[in-house]
Amino acid sequence: MKSYRVRVAAAVVVAAVAAGPLSACAPVQAGAAAIVGKERVSSSELDAAVRSIHEDAAANGLDGADKQRATPPLPGPRQVLTTMATTRQLIEFGRQKGINVTDREIDDMLIGVETQAKQQGMTVNQMLLLNGIPLSEGRTVVRALLTQQKLGSRMAGAAADPQTAAEKLGKEVEAAVPIKFSPRYGKFDPQQGIFLADDRFGAVQSAAPAAAVPQD
Repeated sequence: MKSYRVRVAAAVVVAAVAAGPLSACAPVQAGAAAIVGKERVSSSELDAAVRSIHEDAAANGLDGADKQRATPPLPGPRQVLTTMATTRQLIEFGRQKGINVTDREIDDMLIGVETQAKQQGMTVNQMLLLNGIPLSEGRTVVRALLTQQKLGSRMAGAAADPQTAAEKLGKEVEAAVPIKFSPRYGKFDPQQGIFLADDRFGAVQSAAPAAAVPQD
């Protein structure tokens, strides 16, 4: 067994961006926040996800009530949207490639995350919320991360070096399941994999503390 550094939510985004750039902003269907392949992420879905994160924050000690502990700001809609879109992209591409992720594998990863989160004085729920993931979507995000790992391992076996494998995987993912973000959420930088700072949406948020998770 060995460990690697992973941010529960942000790892999904980082993994995809490291493999290859996401699509930039482009015209999308009316009422859509993003189009992932053929799947539509509606603005109402995004609004519901952001609302859910804020509603769960207080119940998980992230409402700033504890004056002895600094509470990082909760992610805004653009960070939530980026994670939602990348999660769906990876899961759909994995489905096309026949990648299977079991519930046991998800459970095992969450156990590892929980152990390390406790060592940092956090809970898994807090990490999810601070990284822009509704608690109801936590297992889906972990499924996407495990899918990316399996895709990466498969690609690495046929490549001369990890960087080449990552670049090839990124191109294949983007070609098969492109992401188009609505320009109403600001300008997206595909090279960095983030929306650029915009006063309308607040400053770009940093990801929450990382936790080490065991990997076979």
